[in-house]
Amino acid sequence: MTPCAAALALLLGQAAPATPPAEGAAGAAAADPAAAGTAAGAATTGTTAGAATSRPATGTAAEDAELSRAREEIAALRAEVERLRADLAAAREQLTAEASRAAALEERLRSVEQARAADADSRARTAEDTARNIQQRAAETAGAVEGMRSAQDALTRGETGNVDSALAAQATALERARALARQQGSAQEALRADAATRWIAAAREALARGDLNQARMALAQAQALAAGAGALSGEQAGTGSGAAAPAVPGY
Repeated sequence: MTPCAAALALLLGQAAPATPPAEGAAGAAAADPAAAGTAAGAATTGTTAGAATSRPATGTAAEDAELSRAREEIAALRAEVERLRADLAAAREQLTAEASRAAALEERLRSVEQARAADADSRARTAEDTARNIQQRAAETAGAVEGMRSAQDALTRGETGNVDSALAAQATALERARALARQQGSAQEALRADAATRWIAAAREALARGDLNQARMALAQAQALAAGAGALSGEQAGTGSGAAAPAVPGY
C-alpha cells in the first residue's frame, strides 16, 4: 500500500461511529459463546448487587426504631432509678430524724429515771437519818431518866458524893435530845426536854446549898418531864420505851 492509501484508510477509520457497548458485547457473544456466558453472568451479578444495595434502607429504618425504643426504655429506667434514689434519700433523712428523736427521748427518760433514783435515794437517806436521830434522842432521854433515878436513890440515902457530876451528865444528854427533837419538828418533846434540863439545874443549885429535900423535889420534876419526852421519842422510834414519870415526893 502506497502512503496515500494508508493515510486515507486512517482518516476513514477515525470518521466511523463507535459501536455501542451492548452491541459490542452481543457481537462478542455471537462471535464467541464463552464471551456470551461471561456477559450474562456479569448482567446477573449487576442485578443482584442492585437489589442488595436497595435492601439496607429498610433494615436501617428498623434498627433506628429499635434503637429509639431502647433509648426510651433506658431513659425511663434512669428516671425510675433517680426516683428511687430520691425516695431512699428521703427515707434516710427521715430515719436520721427519727433516730435523733429517739435518742433525745431516751436521754430525757434516762434523766427522769436518774432524778427519780436520786430522789428516792435522798428520801431513803433522810428516812434513815430521821429514824437514827429518833432512836438517838430516845436513847439519850432514856439514859437521862435512868441516871436521874439513880441520883434520886442516892439522895434518898443521903449520899451526895457523885450526884452533882451525874446530874450534869444527864442535863447534857437531855440537851442533845432537845436539839434533835427541835431539828426533827418534835416541838412537845423539845419543850419537855428543855424543862427537864432547867429542873436539873435547880436540883443542882439546891444540892450546892445542901438542901437535899429541895434537890429531890426539883429532880423529881426533871424526871417526870424527861419521862414524858422519852415517851414521845419512844413512840416515834416504835419502841414505846418511854419511862413512867415518878411521883413527886412531898416535903
